[in-house]
Amino acid sequence: MTILTIRDMTLADCEAVAELDKAAFSQPLSRQGYEREYTNPDSTTLVAAAGDEIIGFANLWNICGEVTLNSIAVREDCRSNGAGTALVQEALRRFSGCDLMTLEVRRSNEGAIRFYERLGFVKVGCRKNFYQLPREDAILMTRFFEER
Repeated sequence: MTILTIRDMTLADCEAVAELDKAAFSQPLSRQGYEREYTNPDSTTLVAAAGDEIIGFANLWNICGEVTLNSIAVREDCRSNGAGTALVQEALRRFSGCDLMTLEVRRSNEGAIRFYERLGFVKVGCRKNFYQLPREDAILMTRFFEER
């Protein structure tokens, strides 16, 4: 059994992260896009690694204490093994001093909605026609952090 580690993305990881993004989403970010994220001081990209192999990632922005989970994906053959949960839990730990973490999820993605609800996110709104390819509404979900 390979141990799962969650760590910051390195520049060398950008190609693998872009490939995971391409496999998971209809409008993925390119390798160059992840290279820009790597140099963006407001951006954090976490990777889930099984040994030397990247099996998942989460990209987040922290703008003035409001964190946005832009994208998260786990390789299809590695899903339901805790990598997605570990990525979100690490993000929640790292940004626990912030006000909130928010994300959008396709209205039809009931499994992801249940996943986020288990991690403390609540539905707070809808963004009409947010997604393209195919066009679909997004459910806006937020996890509010405890007041300090």
